[in-house]
Amino acid sequence: MKRRGNSLFLRAGLVHAQFVLCALLLCSPGRAEDIVDGTFELTDHEGQPTNERSFDGKLRLVFFGYTSCPDVCPTTLYEVARMMRQLGDEARHVQPIFISVDPVTDTPARLANYVAAFHPAMVGLTGSKQQLDAAAASFNVTYGVEPASGDNSVPGTVFHSSYLFLMDRQGAFLDVFGYGAKAEEIAARLREHF
Repeated sequence: MKRRGNSLFLRAGLVHAQFVLCALLLCSPGRAEDIVDGTFELTDHEGQPTNERSFDGKLRLVFFGYTSCPDVCPTTLYEVARMMRQLGDEARHVQPIFISVDPVTDTPARLANYVAAFHPAMVGLTGSKQQLDAAAASFNVTYGVEPASGDNSVPGTVFHSSYLFLMDRQGAFLDVFGYGAKAEEIAARLREHF
């Protein structure tokens, strides 16, 4: 029963954190860039060191998740891929970025296969727990891993925020999309910044 209680506690914490982020982004009288600065030092799916400056000159769509996610990640990345196809030639101005919050499972090789299944321009990023914590903090994203069962018969569960961040060509925050945003909505907002 303790396992179930921990799971409910983690889920309640994640829901609370997502509510707080939404309130900060949508209702805060402060500047958005004070809440989301978008900095990171990670490794891409080809094993190369990568940071937010690696994509200068392109608008970025940044999403945090993990490759074993059963629903939120593939649904969101599917919409991002659809949006890239809808943009056609204009897609060259956009860099979709998937940051894994599961560094134990999501190796660069696994990320390479995963992001390629959605769109060839998509980049997968990973890093150490410390690097991922810093990246998540810079986007005001929450995530956590519920440990596996004591006998390892049930794998751990990963919880994560489900926001898609739009960053400008220098990596500054522009906008955020909630879970369920469709390709058409994302494309329309991106076109405002071409």
